Amino acid sequence: MSSLPTTSITRRGLLTAGVGVGAVGLLAGCAGETGAGAEGVGIPASEAVVPDFIPYDGAPPDREAGPGGIPPVYYNYPEPVVRDGYPLPAGETFTALMQGLPPTVTPKQNQNYALAYEQVGTPFDIIYGTYTDYKDKFQVTMASGDLPDMCMIIKVAQLPRLLDKHFADLTDILGGDGVAQYPGLANIPTETWRLATLNGRIWGIAKPSPPAAYTLNSRGDILAERGISDPSPQLRDGADFVDLLKELTNRDKNEFAMGADPLGWLMAIVKQMIGTPNNWAQEDGRFVHELETEQYKDVLAETAKIIQAGYLHPNSFSDPGQNRVWYSSGVTGLYIQSFSGWGLDARNEPDWNVGNIELPRWEGGGPAPARKTPPGYSAFVAFKKADDARLHQLLQIADWVASPFGTQQFLDASYGVEGYSYRMKDGNPVTIPDSPEVLAMSYAGGNANAVLFTPGEKESVDAQREHLERTLPDGRDDASLGLYSETAVSKAPTMSSALNDLQREILQGTKPMSEWDDMVKRWKDQVGAKMAAEFEEAADAAG
Repeated sequence: MSSLPTTSITRRGLLTAGVGVGAVGLLAGCAGETGAGAEGVGIPASEAVVPDFIPYDGAPPDREAGPGGIPPVYYNYPEPVVRDGYPLPAGETFTALMQGLPPTVTPKQNQNYALAYEQVGTPFDIIYGTYTDYKDKFQVTMASGDLPDMCMIIKVAQLPRLLDKHFADLTDILGGDGVAQYPGLANIPTETWRLATLNGRIWGIAKPSPPAAYTLNSRGDILAERGISDPSPQLRDGADFVDLLKELTNRDKNEFAMGADPLGWLMAIVKQMIGTPNNWAQEDGRFVHELETEQYKDVLAETAKIIQAGYLHPNSFSDPGQNRVWYSSGVTGLYIQSFSGWGLDARNEPDWNVGNIELPRWEGGGPAPARKTPPGYSAFVAFKKADDARLHQLLQIADWVASPFGTQQFLDASYGVEGYSYRMKDGNPVTIPDSPEVLAMSYAGGNANAVLFTPGEKESVDAQREHLERTLPDGRDDASLGLYSETAVSKAPTMSSALNDLQREILQGTKPMSEWDDMVKRWKDQVGAKMAAEFEEAADAAG
């Protein structure tokens, strides 16, 4: 699935493809405030509260959306439709705190920003926090009391109180058919809205995407060099998967099957094949974490065999951030990434002959059900408390950001200025190499990841769609999605650090598997049982 055609996956991919923000910690100034969530739990909004889904009908897709979050397919960009009401009337300027990198061309000299200012009716200022420092910047900003008008929200301690104290409750404005006055926001699927709800209320706007699992993509050109002609070889079981890794590895030639953070990426796909719960499962009303299962120990054991056999780049533990460099340079032939990256690579790197290796069940028997991800970017965008007129202005701006695929405003918000950042080729937008970035506002409902669109790559787009059709219907949900546990964000991270340290040592063979059960018991005694109880309470309250 393609977000935007890009020339730099490292930079532009960070801004548009939805790289995850993980953040925890205690916010100064929040403790002791009254408000929602004082009991340490939170629930999602009910069907009666979430905004209606009113799909945009101005650009019929080549293949309609499917059930369970399967996006519509476009093989080419439609003749752009100009939305009514733009540019917006002149309004008060605003500030926004967003994850991203500052533009290489300053806003005052950047035509893409000038276009955005014109379209939304006012100049504005974006305060950027990078992937690594956004947590700190967010917490400092919240503690200061000097809040921006728009802000990407991450899960932190006392989050319900934070929202209740500082941010606008949008339920009465957007709930039900109220969203119809903002057609771009109304085009956001129902399930995506749940990411921005807590304690039965709507607190912001999330960026939609399909709930797809990670994909294992390949460079078909590299596989061919190493004797494998099919860029998407079919695997019957875990043994086939390991054999493929072995075939793609030649340490004497500095060739490895893949380079990946073993905990965050390699273990994720082994979990999918072996079939652990997707983080939390709910069994007869009880919440059970994947750490507590026998399957998780199987994942550790099988992943350790792969690592100790030398099939991963030897610096995967010490320098996992280089995994894209190894893949781009041909040192590795396989790459684990979010689903959206598949379409980006197919579009931007046609010489790679990108393939997708469907993960099998470890013991065989067909494709492994997806470990479904959230149906959008979990760090939603909230608005500082304000009067109705101000909130309406900010929602109109977000409605521009969320302009549906097929509109001129989608091109303006997602690609920038034609001839400056992109050109039209055969009716499709193509990013101009090394051109200035568009503004990083897509987190406020940006529509790019809500469709499957890779112009000129019909075969790849169809493969992406069919992959989702095979893996999503039986996909495993995280039972905790949409629920809030205070323990999970305030106390669990410290214990998670100890868990991760032991896992790394087991994977590298420096600690025995026999230490794992004691560690899980410590985790459960200190935080796991409390988290389960809070999630159970929240689930019961949600009905």
